[in-house]
Amino acid sequence: MNKENALYWEKLLPLKLMDAIQDPDKWADALEVIMRMTGAKGAIITLRDKQTCQIVNDVTLEEEFHSPLIRGFSTEAIIHYLTNLRTIDPWAEFQRTYYPHRPVQMSRVCPQESVADQRFFDWLRGVGFTDTIVFELDRMAGYWTAINLFLGSPTAPEAKRAMDFANEYYDLIRNAWVTSQTLSKTRQSSAALLTCAADAGAPTCIAGANGELLESNSLFDALLEGDAIRLSGSKRKLSFADAVTIIGLQQWGQHAFLRHSAETKPLVLIASPLDPDPIFAGKRENHWLLTCSVSGAAMPAPEANPAHHVLTRQERTLYSEIAAGKSVQKAGEAIGLKRSRTFEVWGSIKEKLGITIAHQIRA
Repeated sequence: MNKENALYWEKLLPLKLMDAIQDPDKWADALEVIMRMTGAKGAIITLRDKQTCQIVNDVTLEEEFHSPLIRGFSTEAIIHYLTNLRTIDPWAEFQRTYYPHRPVQMSRVCPQESVADQRFFDWLRGVGFTDTIVFELDRMAGYWTAINLFLGSPTAPEAKRAMDFANEYYDLIRNAWVTSQTLSKTRQSSAALLTCAADAGAPTCIAGANGELLESNSLFDALLEGDAIRLSGSKRKLSFADAVTIIGLQQWGQHAFLRHSAETKPLVLIASPLDPDPIFAGKRENHWLLTCSVSGAAMPAPEANPAHHVLTRQERTLYSEIAAGKSVQKAGEAIGLKRSRTFEVWGSIKEKLGITIAHQIRA
């Protein structure tokens, strides 16, 4: 790689890592840049069991043998590894004792000729690799996350360049991964709290400073199917009927919420401010937790399908597409979801409804 190209990829890496923090699907792009910079021909980010160091499958990998965390491997190669080689991987076994806290070139610490059972290395050579650089991205109870950069048949200078890169950018890549996981957990926690509110019978949502709907639970989504609360415009601003009483909005300041005319039963909505940024607490405009206290008459009639009571609006839409006969992947494409998000939503549907396969919801 010439100096000009190296500088280009060096500048691009932080941008791709920022994208990956926001969207797990974008880790595929970040891995591509890392491969360009190191000369690696493949890259994998894996969750590993702390006791065995063996790979733990991610959900999309189990569903379709596809993952944004795997680059440079064919589907057939991954299936063969997971089916036949995972438990005899000598590198995983070696890492139980020699844990890669920092980047390690495995051929230096675990030479192929030192291993009696060559099945793993035969497979590795068959897919075009002879070496890997591995280092830890994160640790948690019972598990750890690693990144592997797979090299073809590198010369000594090429291997050194890859190691130099791994050591130089270790902290940047690791911090990006940890931040992305923290963000994902925060989003999941928010969704779990909204689900708990729904289980307690409380229609609840989170609104932005200008009244735009950010998140909601299934009971609040049901209210949106009536006339008491509507969404307005492309920004999905909340609009309330005249019969809706809102308590606690004194701090909303100059951002008046929208009103519309509709014949509805009385509904009381309680607004509580949420600070969206603890780093600048009290300096930015608040988000709002909106919880409705409704009479039975104010709620729309329940759906005939009992699944709609426990599913979010997005889950109901995906459910309907799958129930109509589409595959999980095609159903996600039909409603504009990316592959990984589709299977994440489908996993939530299966858990809530106690099902295991799509045929259980089809007529």
